[in-house]
Amino acid sequence: MDKVSIVPVKILLSDWRGCSQSPVHQSKHCLPEPFGLLNYFDEVVLKPGCMMKQKIQQTGIFFLLPVVGACKVSHGNIHTIDVGDLYITHVKKDDEVQIRNPYVGEWIRFIVWEINGDATEATAFPGFDLNLNLGKLVRIFKGSANDQRIAIRAGMFEGRGEGSLSLPNANHFIFVLEGVFEVQHRLLHTHDALSIPDCTHLEFEALSNKAILLVLSQF
Repeated sequence: MDKVSIVPVKILLSDWRGCSQSPVHQSKHCLPEPFGLLNYFDEVVLKPGCMMKQKIQQTGIFFLLPVVGACKVSHGNIHTIDVGDLYITHVKKDDEVQIRNPYVGEWIRFIVWEINGDATEATAFPGFDLNLNLGKLVRIFKGSANDQRIAIRAGMFEGRGEGSLSLPNANHFIFVLEGVFEVQHRLLHTHDALSIPDCTHLEFEALSNKAILLVLSQF
């Protein structure tokens, strides 16, 4: 009998996430352990008018993606990052990135993560509008670190909208920003994640309207 290769896919449900917090913020940890070059992946809410410091764990690239509201980010220079933009900066271990909520009466929500290693290329594509590219995965970042290619894509899909992504032996980390998806026959709701190693062909289907998916690929 031929041996059956079982791919160690991991479903990371939102209800099982660890959490850290301060009087001004709460971080939910979506990744219990590093996945390839992806060191961590946190979903954060920040109190109106407040500032938090994100300490860098490893040398590499730091990412911030606004989900609800804009934020001011400082790592050397100050930048205002709004929904539809992806902030990236090269960082060293033990650096600090300051993140401020500019609103007086509204909480903001954003996602932060790190890619470890010696980055030889890092290009973000700002000003993306998922509504204008409905039904498509839009590439919002391309780069490389430690001789691996890195690509990040996001997409909005209507119910029963399908999509696929083919890359050679890629490690995919998938996060549902909004709605419900079936990814590689696994059901994922808002804030759920999925890590899939050594995947050549990724398939997914939206099961709700205006569902939004984020895909981080290492290959």
